[in-house]
Amino acid sequence: MQQVQMIELFKDLSPKQVDHALSFTRKVTVKRGEYIFLTGESADYLYILESGLVKIAYITADGNERVIDFRDDGSIFGELFLGKYRHRVGIAQALADCVIYKLCENCLFQISQCYPAVNRNFINHLVDSQRETFARMHALSWSDAKLRLLGLLVVLARQSCCSTTGEYRLHPYITQEDIANMAGLNRSTVSSLINECRREGLLSGSRRKVIVHVPEIKALLDAHGSEVLV
Repeated sequence: MQQVQMIELFKDLSPKQVDHALSFTRKVTVKRGEYIFLTGESADYLYILESGLVKIAYITADGNERVIDFRDDGSIFGELFLGKYRHRVGIAQALADCVIYKLCENCLFQISQCYPAVNRNFINHLVDSQRETFARMHALSWSDAKLRLLGLLVVLARQSCCSTTGEYRLHPYITQEDIANMAGLNRSTVSSLINECRREGLLSGSRRKVIVHVPEIKALLDAHGSEVLV
């Protein structure tokens, strides 16, 4: 139940209300490496991630993968099942074993009628997602590769757990190749910058373990006029 209580869509609901809301969903397990949906498939569900790690990406015309985002415990994804266009424009892949609840449009509306807080939580999620998209676009516009990388790491930290304080431990299944893909850099550049930032105390950890020191990075971004990210 503790894991279920972390679900952002059901914030402020009692355990009994969460149980009732989940009765409208279908629970599935997805093994690491399996796809949850693919480009072109019918967009019929909102996905609620109880546990695991999901990569959201799209495939370019030349067959290359472009990583858009990651979703971890308690988050939701597949939001574009609502609206005018009813097909998936990207892919979702499990990077770790996942427990997922699938929620259809009609069931979401029924839950929203029972619990107005779900409406508020869903709208807040969409607004926050729009802001994070803007922040990432802002970061990608920088010519300085180091600031671009740090800006992306701050966005990932804020999405997962942190705002302006604390530390964020990058999930070990998120590779430097993934980070390079998202930041518009090559892997060797990202590897070199991560080592540089470790020496400067902006990051820590060893090898594949990357710990993001949010306050220190915030101060650096603020100094460069990049407060939009923090």
